[in-house]
Amino acid sequence: MRLLPLPDGGLRLRLDLDEAQLLDQLVGQLIGLLQSHSGTALDPDPLFASLEIGGSDSTPEDPALARLFPDAFEDAEDASAFRRVTEQGLVNRKLQDALEVTSALGLGGGVQSHAEPPESESAAVEVEVTAKTMPAWVRTLTALRLAIAARLGLEQESDHARLFADGESRSTIMVYDWLAAILDSILRMSQP
Repeated sequence: MRLLPLPDGGLRLRLDLDEAQLLDQLVGQLIGLLQSHSGTALDPDPLFASLEIGGSDSTPEDPALARLFPDAFEDAEDASAFRRVTEQGLVNRKLQDALEVTSALGLGGGVQSHAEPPESESAAVEVEVTAKTMPAWVRTLTALRLAIAARLGLEQESDHARLFADGESRSTIMVYDWLAAILDSILRMSQP
């Protein structure tokens, strides 16, 4: 991974092909997770669906979704009422962000695409992250990290060391750290 500043305040993200494919695959999985939780796709009334109303009444059972859509209030009744009117809008925005990122990568992992991967396995994928698209990148990378952390049970610093020492979760922790490095680099490069 390499980041280069652009004159207009954006940056150029250069990923090796295998890095770009991994990121695209992860974003595609996030899209699938979000779509599985979306009530809009199930609502037969397009007007109601367009209002982005229609969240669930309770915290999702899936730990990744529960981390992405936590209760906004401690009181269960207030949390449920708030979730019913805001959750679908949050799902839709996270989906839009993720689709923007996977479209920028151009590999077709998150959306139906007939894009051909670069001809050479050593080829790189370059993406311009502009001031306009940067928020979608930051939110999507953050959502990926939150989902991975929730699935692994990574809740505090000591969990990181324990999970890294475990042979079964080490590679996932390395991906988590790699996403953190991309996110941190993007945020540092965007600072004036």
